[in-house]
Amino acid sequence: MDLEVPAVTLAALLLATARAAGFVLLAPPFTTRTIPAPVKGALALALAVALVDRVAPGLPEPTTGFLVVTAVSEVAIGAALGFVVQLFFTAVQFAGELIDLTGGFSLQPAYDPLAMTTNSVIGKLHYLLATTLLFTSGGHLVIVRGFATSYEGLPVSGGFPAGDVGQVVLTAFSMMFLAALQIAGPMVAVLLLADVALALLSRAAPALNIFAIGFPVKIMLTLALLGLTFPLLPPALDALVEQATRAIVGFRSG
Repeated sequence: MDLEVPAVTLAALLLATARAAGFVLLAPPFTTRTIPAPVKGALALALAVALVDRVAPGLPEPTTGFLVVTAVSEVAIGAALGFVVQLFFTAVQFAGELIDLTGGFSLQPAYDPLAMTTNSVIGKLHYLLATTLLFTSGGHLVIVRGFATSYEGLPVSGGFPAGDVGQVVLTAFSMMFLAALQIAGPMVAVLLLADVALALLSRAAPALNIFAIGFPVKIMLTLALLGLTFPLLPPALDALVEQATRAIVGFRSG
């Protein structure tokens, strides 16, 4: 028995895989190096197979030039969608890095063998906690659903939304900084008050070597009060996932 697949269906599978590949390469939690490249490729192909029915009805008769140009455009669209999600998700790690900066941990960054980069200790801890919460709460499914819904505003061969990308990225950056300040705000305020107290102590007792005792005191205070930020992570992460989903759904083709 011969199995015949229409050319439009194969073209739809190719183009859907191109957008899904760009999205998986940049969108958390799939962008981490702990996920092997073959697994990412299989995930992109699985997403494409599930979305073929959304892509095939609007495709014209495929030609080589059309497939090449559209595939490049689809990879760019998927990468733009994934980058926007990454910006929102980075807010949690940035909050930890703010705590590292004010608490003194940023003086000696730790080497991360998974990412093959140097990261701040508490920032990496917040990122791992956010990734765990994302999977346990089903937030990764919300992100995937938002990616699937993006075909309504960005149909295949509808063009790259260059006008919307800049505005959405700028909004994502501002919301990222705002969310990071909201998460790390209590700890940063406590550590800044500790700096003020140490400064007053150095004026009251000039013989004390504040530089020798200041950093250990702030590090101990940071470790003792680190749990203040943990209860803020689940609601903040839920809000960030919702905002990221709205952002990728809000893209419209020109």
